[in-house]
Amino acid sequence: GVSRGGPPGPPTMTEPTPEAPSAVAKGRGGLPWLLLLAALLHGLAYLFVLPPWMGEDEPWHVEYVHYVAEGHMPWGGRAISIEDLSEYSPSQVQVLRELGGLEREELVGTQTAILDSMRAHGFWERVDWAAWGGQAESFDQVSPYFTATHQPPAYYVLAGTLARLLGDGDVLQEMWVVRGLALLCYLAVVLAAHALALRIAADGRWAVLVGLLVAWWPMHARQAAVVNNDVLVKVLTAWTLVVALDLAAEGFTRRRVMLALLLAVGGLAVKTTAVGVLVPLGLAVLWRLRRGRRLLPGRARPWLWVAVVGLVLAVPVAYQFTNNPAIPLRLDNFLLRLQRAVQPEFRGEFLRTAIGAFNWYSRDLPGAVHRAVEWTLLLSGLGLLFVLLRRTDEVRRGLLLLCLSAVAAQLLLVFLRGQAAGRYAIPVLPACAALVGCGLYFPLPRAWRGAAVGLVVAALLAFDAYFLGSGLVWNQYGVWGS
Repeated sequence: GVSRGGPPGPPTMTEPTPEAPSAVAKGRGGLPWLLLLAALLHGLAYLFVLPPWMGEDEPWHVEYVHYVAEGHMPWGGRAISIEDLSEYSPSQVQVLRELGGLEREELVGTQTAILDSMRAHGFWERVDWAAWGGQAESFDQVSPYFTATHQPPAYYVLAGTLARLLGDGDVLQEMWVVRGLALLCYLAVVLAAHALALRIAADGRWAVLVGLLVAWWPMHARQAAVVNNDVLVKVLTAWTLVVALDLAAEGFTRRRVMLALLLAVGGLAVKTTAVGVLVPLGLAVLWRLRRGRRLLPGRARPWLWVAVVGLVLAVPVAYQFTNNPAIPLRLDNFLLRLQRAVQPEFRGEFLRTAIGAFNWYSRDLPGAVHRAVEWTLLLSGLGLLFVLLRRTDEVRRGLLLLCLSAVAAQLLLVFLRGQAAGRYAIPVLPACAALVGCGLYFPLPRAWRGAAVGLVVAALLAFDAYFLGSGLVWNQYGVWGS
């Protein structure tokens, strides 16, 4: 699928590179151990700095994990009676409806234990918008009518199993155990970003740059210390995108098709935000069909395998359209969300929570820092446009377009959801880093690129250090004299 002649044309999935990305990915020392070691130390710094319960929605996620660790699986809930509505708070009613075998003593006792731990670790002193919780007896007195038990169950089954093995039934200890899982997920995403970059361009220095952009993006590093199903969904979506690039660039094999299905379905079983990665995966399939290649070796026709893939994905995709909060099912709801998404306030809130916000989004980085990041992203966007319009043998532009489609689909889901939270874009963070890194690296002459990487890394480290020190540490501890 490599062409080396003819006039310039539109970007393709199989443009030549100095060395096939697959060869680079499989050789030259294997795993980028130095990058992973640096990311591990960085993630540990955030893990030790972030106080208990200071990840967004963390108490609800730990509650769900604790129930699973105690043997209450995310099925078998019971119908709610009038008596239940008077006996339990709204969040407790939702838990009873989703999980089987729970009794009042355990349900109320778990929320009380978490609330006591939150009080002991200064939650209400740190979160500005939270009403004083000195006498809080249920989660509804923190945020009413909210629960994590409506989420898909895969993450909580995995985290609950770990908590059962290592947590000893104590909610605070279980929180730390599952935060350890978040750190491992963080490292897996950094590794996926490095692998993704090598498929786009056979340049080890560029691949490390993309890995560092993912590892040192502050809000992503902070998520490495949070109990939340976002940490697992980003692993599955990141590697789904890597496999999609392999499908597009190198063709279809049974192993790639099965791996893509396993990762995509797994992501959908973790969180509905994984649905966006189906766009680049679908485009990779369509690209191969358009080129007339057989999907898999053997006598079977491509369309037979497309039908198999479609049938496997039909159930989780149908579930998404009926249960995904980002997909409006009524026209009036769609128009209302679209109107909200085009407002400047929506864009500002999304950037605020993606670039840097602390204490459950109640405190921010200075505006000058946000503007510096925004201008850097704009500069990288112009550089990316230059790369996409210029014919080059260095970059597989078609694979860049697949990354661009992943980012566009994820942002569309954020807009349709109507909630401007930066973490909803995290599932495609490696694709974002590839686009940003490409715009800052490949437009430059080769002789300048080493210095440019050093400058970008220095700026990234300075941003992260400011975030960690003046932002995270000061807002978590210094403001109230801890």
